[in-house]
Amino acid sequence: MSFEPDQELEHFVLRFLETHGAILEKNRMGFEALLPESLSELLETPEYIQINRNSPDTEPDSEPERRHAYSINYGSHFLEKMVNTACTQVPLLACQLEFDYLKSAGFGRLIDEQFSFLGAVGKVESTAKIKTEYLFLTCRYVAQSDEQKEGLVSLIFNLETGAHVPHMADMLSLVARNFKTGKKAPEWRDEQIEQIIKWVEKYMKESIAEQMGPFQKSMSRRFRRDVTNLEEYYAGLREEMEKSLERPSLSEQLIKDRQEKIALLPDELAIKKDDLFKKYSIKVKVELCNAMLIGTPAIKILYNASIGRKRKNLSLIYNPVTKSVDPLVCQMCGRSATIIHFGDHLHLLCPACSARER
Repeated sequence: MSFEPDQELEHFVLRFLETHGAILEKNRMGFEALLPESLSELLETPEYIQINRNSPDTEPDSEPERRHAYSINYGSHFLEKMVNTACTQVPLLACQLEFDYLKSAGFGRLIDEQFSFLGAVGKVESTAKIKTEYLFLTCRYVAQSDEQKEGLVSLIFNLETGAHVPHMADMLSLVARNFKTGKKAPEWRDEQIEQIIKWVEKYMKESIAEQMGPFQKSMSRRFRRDVTNLEEYYAGLREEMEKSLERPSLSEQLIKDRQEKIALLPDELAIKKDDLFKKYSIKVKVELCNAMLIGTPAIKILYNASIGRKRKNLSLIYNPVTKSVDPLVCQMCGRSATIIHFGDHLHLLCPACSARER
């Protein structure tokens, strides 16, 4: 009895092999595949194999053909190898956003509503329709203490400016998206990857903290409760041991031994407190789950800011997903900001960096 695998399974196998550099040729039984050496080692197969649509009991009868023939069946070792490999890699999606209409006026009012340029006034000089890209990262975190909490955090950055756009993720579902299945992964340079890692490090901690507020309060409350109980226990123990010294029948050696034990109580209490602190401390592990490269039309705005007698041209991006202007980026710390100070050399500063520079 022959077994016909569903098309999705076959499609997965062929896409997996092609993605990893295999050359495929269709034949009457299924597919012939020539695998690169790295892939054949990974799958534990020869470099040339036959992939059958048949079940194992109907594969070719000849021994050489049977040795190099593999069936696409659920539960097969051949398929499990591919699935496990696919699951260890972070999936990268690519999509293009589509809009029937893009805002063409009113950017000056929008900027005035969103931004505060301290000690400066400005106006829009010009606008132009552009294409820009955003990187949408979804990360899973596991917070471990006396209990465990898990969750997902989404971060979106404009790849051109580095601006963090926190509310864009919630609005993506309202926009028409055309996913590009054949798009190759971008070949980013090492410095670009390092820059993305820095962006993530800047915002991941506070993004997780927002979700972990109740969990952290619970661990802190339990820590304070246990410390209070521990302090009461040791206070009672000290009082009991000191009262026992008043008994007239105690020998001098026994009194000395108990006094030494009483003297050790503060150190024992400190050790117990430290153990409780470690028990309720929260350790957080973060791993990337998936990434999506988002291409979209946008509007670039050239904005002229006057700071006293000096002028500075600013480039801002109107985001059609959020229907707002992306934040600017502090040129000292790299954080996104909408309250902008200007340094001595007219470089953009967030409030925190401006205070440090004074």
